[in-house]
Amino acid sequence: MKENFNSTITEKLKPYKLPNNWEWFFWEDIMKSYQQGMIRSNNQLGEGNVEYLKMGDIDTLGTADLNKLKRTIATDKEIKDFKLENGDFLINVRNSLSLVGKTCIIENTDEREILYNHMLVRIDNGSIAMNYYINAFLNIPSSKKLLDRIKEGTTTVIALYQRELNKLPISLPDSITFNCIVTIYKKIRAKIEVNNKINQELESMAKTLYDYWFVQFDFPDANGKPYRSSGGKMVFNEDLKREIPEGWKNGLAKDLFQFNPTLSIKKGSTSSYIDMNALPVNGFMTKQLQKKAFGGGMKFQNDDVVIARITPCLENGKTALISLLNEDEIGFGSTEFIVIRGVNLKLKSFACCLSRSEKFRKHSISKMTGTSGRKRVKADALANYKMPIPSKKILENFEKTTSIFFDKMTVNTKENQKLSELRDWLLPMLMNGQVTIGEAEEELGMVAERNYNHRV
Repeated sequence: MKENFNSTITEKLKPYKLPNNWEWFFWEDIMKSYQQGMIRSNNQLGEGNVEYLKMGDIDTLGTADLNKLKRTIATDKEIKDFKLENGDFLINVRNSLSLVGKTCIIENTDEREILYNHMLVRIDNGSIAMNYYINAFLNIPSSKKLLDRIKEGTTTVIALYQRELNKLPISLPDSITFNCIVTIYKKIRAKIEVNNKINQELESMAKTLYDYWFVQFDFPDANGKPYRSSGGKMVFNEDLKREIPEGWKNGLAKDLFQFNPTLSIKKGSTSSYIDMNALPVNGFMTKQLQKKAFGGGMKFQNDDVVIARITPCLENGKTALISLLNEDEIGFGSTEFIVIRGVNLKLKSFACCLSRSEKFRKHSISKMTGTSGRKRVKADALANYKMPIPSKKILENFEKTTSIFFDKMTVNTKENQKLSELRDWLLPMLMNGQVTIGEAEEELGMVAERNYNHRV
């Protein structure tokens, strides 16, 4: 592929030496066009004739989530100019230091009319294959360092300008290596996407069962039939101002859960850590764990549920199940987390579903206090959430029925992390000549086989 371009980069500006089948270029040697997105303020989002992709819809792994885009109104000309197509490449050029430089390839638009935000730039690199390659290249650690060097701005607002991006060094291999890299990269993306879709389905199944059992009260009765729909006796509860199944009690969330349970980590010791960015807005799985010396923060173990307590993270729904730690390991995270754990029973499934339920979230948000920009909810406010308390047997049956969903989500998430590590390992190793394409393909097959054996 390097044979198709003329390099204008000087020897002095080449970041490091490449194998003979690779060559350095400036990005402008490859780039065909550069188009900044369409401006829309937040109050212009809501109803509309098009969907609108923002920076927050792009993750740090080079993909875009098109599932919950906001809508806006656009003219025919704007649709013509800014409509995204499958294979388009986008880069975030204005935001905070850690978020500027995020990239993605648009996939699975399904003929939808999706336009994109002005903090994003669409760059045509000449072909869809090259777009995939550039996306892969810019998401490896060494390339992120190159991007960091050309970021400009204040401590709060950082930008990548076109004049600097034009001169960003990009390495290209020969056509055979290029095509193999793109093929492997697409395979990795496809495997990750399949796992993500499976996790979404499992999440939906768990939340649907929670709604049936604990909102509609159609949990299986003694004969395995839906309780309320089959004529199960309901009793009006004065305190809850609603009917609940006979035998259930009115109570508080703290009757079932500990909030911020006590755990201990020696100060200065290296432990697994997650920051606020690791908590998802949708779903239950955290991003990859980091290692960090403990100096303070909320502590947790596997099967704990973590909720963001500060604005706007709480309103946005940042919630996660802790499931990626080693057995009996204690991890820690932001002081802006609230940790939930079952009392006497392991209630990870119930805690996950409760924490994302509409009533619990509305209660949590309504109890926030403080200034408009730094509002928080206290753990006691969540602990005192009023709710109907089912029998121990019903809780145990729910956990038995749904915990397999969360276990499978964890397996899929771990595989995705291994695949992401492989993707980040592939290009650097090829660029310094330490592995061949054949060895990379073999490693990809081994990751898939390990996960298959784990599932079996």
